[in-house]
Amino acid sequence: MHAAYKTIIILLSFALVQSSAQAEETPITIMIGIDGLRADAIDRVPAPSLTALAERGVRSKGMIPAMPTKTFVNFYSLATGLHPKHHGFTSNYPYDRKLGRAFDRKRDSQNPAWWGGEPIWITAEKQGVKTATYFWVGSEVPVRGIRPTYWKPFQQDKDYGERVEELLSWLALPEAERPGLITLYFSAVDTAAHSYGVDSSEERKAIIKVDGHIDDLIEGLKELGLFDQTNIIIVSDHGMTNLSDERMINLDKFIDLSAFTIPDWNKKNGPSYAPFLNLYGHKKDTDEVHNRLKEAHPNMQVLKRGDFPSNYHFDHPDRGPDLMILADTGWTLYASEDGSEPTLVARIPWSTATHGYDNQHKDMHATFIAAGPSFKTGLTTDHFDNIEVYGILACTLGITPSKTDENIKNVGNIMSSDCK
Repeated sequence: MHAAYKTIIILLSFALVQSSAQAEETPITIMIGIDGLRADAIDRVPAPSLTALAERGVRSKGMIPAMPTKTFVNFYSLATGLHPKHHGFTSNYPYDRKLGRAFDRKRDSQNPAWWGGEPIWITAEKQGVKTATYFWVGSEVPVRGIRPTYWKPFQQDKDYGERVEELLSWLALPEAERPGLITLYFSAVDTAAHSYGVDSSEERKAIIKVDGHIDDLIEGLKELGLFDQTNIIIVSDHGMTNLSDERMINLDKFIDLSAFTIPDWNKKNGPSYAPFLNLYGHKKDTDEVHNRLKEAHPNMQVLKRGDFPSNYHFDHPDRGPDLMILADTGWTLYASEDGSEPTLVARIPWSTATHGYDNQHKDMHATFIAAGPSFKTGLTTDHFDNIEVYGILACTLGITPSKTDENIKNVGNIMSSDCK
């Protein structure tokens, strides 16, 4: 175990001695988000800490993400128990018709106008449970003036070891100050897979790195005497699939997209290489594009607002796109402003693998692992939607959930006791 963790534990352990009897009865839940950790990751890569948690507790065959299978969409669905059509994130960069603009991460991360629903940390705080968020989508936003007791603005390059150290320092606080719910976020797996591909040596190293930090966390919990009363829940936002130069669809050959607002395409960076494009525009233009593209390529769907598949749940009244162009899993949609020819996928940054495809495809399925006193042991459960995680968290904390799209009855079989 790293020396810094031991120092924190030695300095603060006196507080735990004073309240040890009470601490034994107080539930603690830590939810760890590992961006891009596909459901089969620990079957492909040696990850002893994650594997041990799965064997000790519960593992899903695959958690089904929300649509589209993007990061902001899904980490916020996990936090709120809501489908995108209710929480408002219909992509990483939704466009809002009433506001007349797209979401901007720099200016809107703390703007309540963009964030619907009630995240689990707000539900907990309202019922007297202190919470701490070491990064999570939506965790910087005040909800009716309420925030987590401890929270931090997102910092991509924050050292992972320091994240774990500070989390342990929160848990070493006296009982009255210690959070009962903590979130922790790691992005390394997603970054490596985008750049180098699924099952690359770089993705494997990233999984092993994150697994090591989870081991440090577990060892820290044991040193603090909190391991047996702590529920550890591992989730990811989506899976990942490899791309190929042979699976490219050049939209320029069929249509001109200049009449549309396409918020996920940052045109300053050049052409778009994407699994999907959400288009916002006038009905006449939408109908024309739909008619031109609906049979233009066998590996592409063109979906109109109001006709999205029922399992997508992202037809938000103000933010659902007028048209969604969706490639089959592993295919790339290409669009440019100047009619230039696409570059080979291998030469484009962040394009060796990606996500954003149909949420029913197994490559998009996310990880769910949970272990601790609230969960059954040695159980592998069937697939379930990620909105159910909110109810699972509420159950582990012994709090009453807010009104959401989840239903704890759908996943109650994984819990060690009945939930509200």
